[in-house]
Amino acid sequence: MSEASGNEPSRPDVTPDAQMDPRPLDNVTTAAQEMASSLDVSVVQSQRIRTLNTYWLAKAKGKVPSRSEIDPVDVRELLPNLMMIDILGDPPRFRYRLVGTRVVQYTGFDFTGRCIDEMVFQGREFMIQCYHRMLTEKRPVFGHYAWLVRSRHFGQCEFGLFPLSDDGSTVNRAISIEDYERMERDILTYGQQGAPMRKLAEGGR
Repeated sequence: MSEASGNEPSRPDVTPDAQMDPRPLDNVTTAAQEMASSLDVSVVQSQRIRTLNTYWLAKAKGKVPSRSEIDPVDVRELLPNLMMIDILGDPPRFRYRLVGTRVVQYTGFDFTGRCIDEMVFQGREFMIQCYHRMLTEKRPVFGHYAWLVRSRHFGQCEFGLFPLSDDGSTVNRAISIEDYERMERDILTYGQQGAPMRKLAEGGR
């Protein structure tokens, strides 16, 4: 699949796509926060994301796979980290049809049925840009971000966005995965008191 060539395993010579594309933060000026995206899976550290990428590529076969070709049971171990997204209208909006239990745990909010533009959280504009990039490129987008929770406490997440299409061309759905492995290690190290969590606030509350 020509469009997915950038999603194959690491190569000795890193292409420009493999360089993370930094984005500005939402009025937060701390070096401990960062956001970046890439089209190249070689930048991905998460084994969960790599597993979903391999599965998506196997279903793609030269086109954007359809939702009916994606069976979550095939990647059962990833279910708590997965989200299913409907892409609606023009300009497009991104609505979460399904949100995995681990995502709810680490965000502190079940946003099933909500559109991303309806929510207020650090990095929202960055994530919307990533969804648009996936929509335009018709290929997976990978990235990571960190966010300030409170003084000296930060959350960390690595993610992958994978396009889906009902007709093999027009992207109208997506499957997404978020991996909080580094946060989970922090909890084991510092205890629940020090565990950072991203706040998704309805209406800015």
